Parts: sequence; C-alpha cells; structure tokens
Amino acid sequence: MLTSDLKARRTLLENKLLDLQKRIEELRGKANEALAEEDLEEAATRVSDTELAEAMLDEDLKLARTIKNALKRIDEGTYGLCRVCGQPIPARRLEALPWAELCVKDQQESEKGKYRQVAFK
Repeated sequence: MLTSDLKARRTLLENKLLDLQKRIEELRGKANEALAEEDLEEAATRVSDTELAEAMLDEDLKLARTIKNALKRIDEGTYGLCRVCGQPIPARRLEALPWAELCVKDQQESEKGKYRQVAFK
C-alpha cells in the first residue's frame, strides 16, 4: 500500500476512533444517569433504555479495540494483510471496512465457526 494511502487510512481510522470515544463517553454518562434515578414508575422504561445503551456501548468498545488494532498494524507494517493467511486484503474491502483484519474468505470461515458454536450450545 502506498504511503499516501496509509496516511489517509490512518487519518480516517483516528477520526473514527475519536468519534467512537465521544459516543462511548456519552453512553457511559447516560448509563450513570439512569442508575442515579430512583423513580420506580419509570423503571421498566429505564431498564429497556439501559439495555439498549449497554448493547450499543459494548459494540462501540469492540469497534474501538478493532480500530486501535488497525492503527497498530499500520505502525507494524502489516496493515492490509490477512491475520490468518497473510495475503493482501482487497483494496475495496479496506475501503468499506478500513479496520478489516481478515480477507473475505477467512472472514466467512470465521463467521461459519461462530454460527456453529451458537447452534451447538
């Protein structure tokens, strides 16, 4: 990958990470506010809202970790290479998911394994 492309990708990843960190702080603030409220009549609504906020927070934290890993791979010189097979990840995939760690084939295999684990639990 060209140096200018890597710089652009790094900037995109860093900006996405900053946006996620702001959103994570907002979600954490909302969760803390919900815990501080004592109105029992609104408890059911708050539980539902809190569960949704927690799910969103969890997804944002996972994505933030993935983006940090992508930035680390840029620093190490392994960005754009599949973690499993070591082959280059197609440019179109990296354009769509700049934090992609796997090529399409290995991503599909990974997802099949996850689905099998859920199916057999």
